[in-house]
Amino acid sequence: MATLDLGSGGGVDTLNGIATYLSNGGTAARVLTASLLGLISSPFIAVIDIINAIRTFATAPFEGAGQSIAALFDGLLTAPAGLIEAGARISENSIAAVFGQTLAGILALPLTVALALGSLLLLARFLNEEETGNLFPGLPFDVPVIGADEEEVEDE
Repeated sequence: MATLDLGSGGGVDTLNGIATYLSNGGTAARVLTASLLGLISSPFIAVIDIINAIRTFATAPFEGAGQSIAALFDGLLTAPAGLIEAGARISENSIAAVFGQTLAGILALPLTVALALGSLLLLARFLNEEETGNLFPGLPFDVPVIGADEEEVEDE
């Protein structure tokens, strides 16, 4: 039994598909029926395509924003966690080298947690420091040679 293949909808593909169908024993009534159904259904398909295009146009910015926010949270949460994990592995290897495998297995978790929390504490103290110098973080004075000399301004 011959199958009717109209191609991708281009004129030459459609005519070649109809000619192939008829030469393989297909009936002209089926071609006519398919053509009439195509003519009847094409306006509905066009309206559906227009509605889909409008929906895609309206929702694309929100989908893009959602993907951007997901990437932002992934970068803000996953990257520091990976950094802490890498530091914990390095600490564990160092503890194993110093104390040996048995004692390192017992001390690895508490020491790596303490190191991670200590580094977060140093970071939090640095960020909460009201006045810091221009030479080293944490020093409350400026070295006059480095940077611009500024007069003190009272905070309001």
